[in-house]
Amino acid sequence: MASRNEAINYNRMNMYGSAAPKIRTPEPKRNPNELPRPRVVKKTRKQIKAEQRMSAVRTTKVLAICAVFFVLIAFQIYSQVKSDELDRELQSINSQIEILDSENTRLNMQLDSIISLDKVDAYARDNLGMVKVENYQVSYVDLSSGDIATVSGGKVHHSLWDTIKSYFS
Repeated sequence: MASRNEAINYNRMNMYGSAAPKIRTPEPKRNPNELPRPRVVKKTRKQIKAEQRMSAVRTTKVLAICAVFFVLIAFQIYSQVKSDELDRELQSINSQIEILDSENTRLNMQLDSIISLDKVDAYARDNLGMVKVENYQVSYVDLSSGDIATVSGGKVHHSLWDTIKSYFS
């Protein structure tokens, strides 16, 4: 058994591996000072132009999408500013309405106190010498007999309906 300070390397023992040993291909030895050479792929002019066109198309698409997002953000900011302006205007108008309502209430109360029926009655009695009407002073006009007006000079005028009716009969 291993002591607590030792570690077991199971890779060296190959206890759980297959029966056939692993064959490792030796890696070519490199000089530690030498950098790996990049793999050079030669392309034709046609391929290069096609890649440039594709790159330009991608760039145009990205710029168009950025422009659309910029316009949307600008519109959002503009609409928020406009909404705030309208809210402030609405609050101002509502406060003016409240002030005018209270002024209207005050003026109506002042008018009611000036033109109360008791004051009008007292003014008519005291200053103008008027009295309330009595029953014997009232006369009624009876209009149930028809719509005929008598004009001075003895002429009788009939209503328009009576004139039309007499014309056709």
